[in-house]
Amino acid sequence: MTRPRTAYTGRTITFATMHGKESLAHDAFQNTLGATVTAATGLDTDQFGTFAGDIPRLLSPRDATRAKARLGMQIAGTTLGLASEGTFTSGFGLFVENTEFLLFIDHTLGLEIVESSVTTSPVPGGRRIASAREALTFASAIGFPGQGVILQSTQNDHTTAHKNITRLEVLGDTTEALLKQRQSIVILPDYRAHKAPSRATAIRTLCEKMAQRLATECAHCRAPGFGHINVEHGLLCSGCGSATQAIAADIHGCGRCTYKARVPRDQAHADPEWCDHCNP
Repeated sequence: MTRPRTAYTGRTITFATMHGKESLAHDAFQNTLGATVTAATGLDTDQFGTFAGDIPRLLSPRDATRAKARLGMQIAGTTLGLASEGTFTSGFGLFVENTEFLLFIDHTLGLEIVESSVTTSPVPGGRRIASAREALTFASAIGFPGQGVILQSTQNDHTTAHKNITRLEVLGDTTEALLKQRQSIVILPDYRAHKAPSRATAIRTLCEKMAQRLATECAHCRAPGFGHINVEHGLLCSGCGSATQAIAADIHGCGRCTYKARVPRDQAHADPEWCDHCNP
């Protein structure tokens, strides 16, 4: 079966990454759009901040993805760019929340499309350790070396991140050497995409959503990228008929013109427990 042509069939899109994210977008963009995704050669995305904290993050996730994408486009000399940014936040108990942003830019059409997701990471947050045994136990429990780890050592208020450790013996030896230097050590998961399988899965899923969105044209101006931009609250209570804060519909919009479409949710009414009148 012949794949329908899209605005990006036969075109190359530059993913601003140094951690192999272009491979996570490859299948979806090729199969859905007929586009090729490549990485920007020589791009240093660490300049926008690191998970280990050795380089602070000074931009919001959306601003960081935009800056990365535009820098990647500039380096590659292309007009189409992709970039992603992830954050990990510890919640209640052992849960860690992974928020991912994926941003696409079409400079020629003036498009900037964002897809995002929030998932629970199966990998716990970091912890302070006092022995090599503790480091090895933590690493083994989270699936090392498939899931990478980082040692964060601090001495005299100076923090150093020790990355790309791929063997348990090296992890143990490095931990012992740092402890002998009287350094304070925290071991934490390496959340970079090529070292964190669960995060790679989240990014791949976002790439699939983005590809589908870019294959969807605006009914008004025919620009690609028509999709979800907001929600409408106000689902009516099944008990009293009052508007609640529950979501009644999704709002889809165009990234180029002002056209929007309201897409009602399947649920016809909200449960009275969500109603301020029935359940004040």
